[in-house]
Amino acid sequence: MAYASFFIISALFFFQVWINLDIFPVVWPDEVLFFSPSLSFATEGHLQTNVLNGLIPGMESKTLWMPPLYFLFSGLTLTVFPDSLTTVRIANAFIVYLTGLGFYILLRRQSVSEFASQIALASLLWEPLLFRFGTAARMEGLTAFFFILSLLFATNKRFTNLWSPLFAGIALSLSSLSHPIGASFGLVTLFLVWRNFGIRSFPWFILGGILPILCWLYYIHPNWDWFEIQFGAQLTRKRNLLQTFTLIDKLKVFSFGFGFSKVRLFVIAIQLTSLVFVAYRSLKEFKTLNQKWIVFWIWIFSVLLSLYTSSEGWYVFHILFPLAFGMALLCDTKGFYSKIAFFGIILSLSSLLYTNHIHWFRTESKQILESHFQHLEMSLKNSKFVYLQALPDPYFDLRKKRPDLNILEFIPGELDIPSEAYIKTIQSRDSFVFYDDQLINHVIKDILKKSAWNREEWEIPVPSNHWLHYKTIVYTKK
Repeated sequence: MAYASFFIISALFFFQVWINLDIFPVVWPDEVLFFSPSLSFATEGHLQTNVLNGLIPGMESKTLWMPPLYFLFSGLTLTVFPDSLTTVRIANAFIVYLTGLGFYILLRRQSVSEFASQIALASLLWEPLLFRFGTAARMEGLTAFFFILSLLFATNKRFTNLWSPLFAGIALSLSSLSHPIGASFGLVTLFLVWRNFGIRSFPWFILGGILPILCWLYYIHPNWDWFEIQFGAQLTRKRNLLQTFTLIDKLKVFSFGFGFSKVRLFVIAIQLTSLVFVAYRSLKEFKTLNQKWIVFWIWIFSVLLSLYTSSEGWYVFHILFPLAFGMALLCDTKGFYSKIAFFGIILSLSSLLYTNHIHWFRTESKQILESHFQHLEMSLKNSKFVYLQALPDPYFDLRKKRPDLNILEFIPGELDIPSEAYIKTIQSRDSFVFYDDQLINHVIKDILKKSAWNREEWEIPVPSNHWLHYKTIVYTKK
C-alpha cells in the first residue's frame, strides 16, 4: 500500500509537469535572465548575460548579479540536451522531485510516521504554487535541494562527527550559492548539527560553509567594481521593497501563487494555530518539546522572516516545506488535527484540477498563447532592436522565429543604476514591449515622450483567474 500511494503521488506530479511544461508556468523575464548566462556557459564557457549587454556594466563579460551555482547547473544541462527553456524546466522539475524525496527521508529520520510523511509529500508535490514557482527556470528548486541535503547530512549519524557536519556546511553553502536566501535557513541545519553531533562539530560545519564561498570570492575578486554594481543594486532594491511594502502588500505577495489563495490562507492560519496549541499542551505536560517540533518551529520562523524581509513572490516556494512538515505533525497527532492535513491535501488537489479546468477545458491555452505571439511578431515585423518587459515573455519564441532580432531584457527589478550606464543602449532600441505602463523605467518614459512612436495595446483573451491574464503594450518607431 505504501508503494502504491507513493507511486500515485509521484505520477500525479509528473503528469502535471508534462501537460503544462511548454506553457505553464507563464514564461517570466526572470527565466530569460537566468537562461542567458547558462547558455553562454554551455556554448562559450563564460557566464555572460547577453540579454543585458549595455544595460548593466560588465554583463558582456561576467555575470555577478547572482551567485553562479544555478547558472552552472543549467549550463551543464544545456551542454547535453537541446538549448531550450523546456530543457531547463525539465531539469528543474527533476530537482524539485528529488528535493521532495529528500524531504520525505528527513521526516522519516525525525520519527514521523510513514503515512504522515506521505501526507506531507503529497501536500508538497500537489500544491499549485510549486508548479508556478518551483518548476520555472529559476533557482528555487536547486536552493531547496541543497538545503534539504544539508539537513540530511546533519541527521546522518553513520558518518563521523567530522564528515557529516562538514558536508552539512558544504551543502548549506551551496544552497546559498544557488540563491542567497538559502543562507537564511541555516539555523535549522545548525540546530540539527548541534543536536546530533555536539558543539565540537561546529568548526567542521563552519569550514564546510566557508569552502564554497571562497570559490565564489575567487571568481568575484578580479571584478569587484562590477560586483558592487550588479549585486549591490539588488540589495538596494530589497531594502526599498522592505520600506515601501505594507503588511497587506506582503500578504498579497505571499498568497499570490497558492490555489484558492483566500481559503489557503485560512487553512494555514488554522494549521499554525493548531500546531501552537498542540506544542503548548506537550510543553505543559512533558516540560519539553520533541526534536522534530523544535526543528519545525525554527524552520517556519526562519522562512517567514526571510519572506517578510524579501517581499518576493518567488521565495514563497520555500514555505511549502515547513507547512508540509506541519501537516505531517498534525497527522501524527491524530483526532481532530489530522483532519486539517487531509483537508489541506484535498484543497491542493482541487486547486490543481480547477487550474487545469481553466487552462485546458474552458480555454485552449496553447492555441491562445501561439496566437498572442503571432500578433506580437506582426507588430515587430519591421523591428531590429527590441527591449522586452513582457508577460508572458516572448523571448524564446522570438529567438526561434526571428534570429536576426537583437533582444534585450528589462533591467532586473528596474534596479537603481545610474542612467548614464544604459541610456545609449536604450536610445538604440526601435521597439519596446511592456505588460504594465506603471513599471516602465523613467528613462524609457522620457524617450517615448520625446520621439514619435506607434502604440498598440491588447489583452490576452482569457478569464481573469487564468495564468495568461496579462496585457501587452508595444511601442514601435514611426
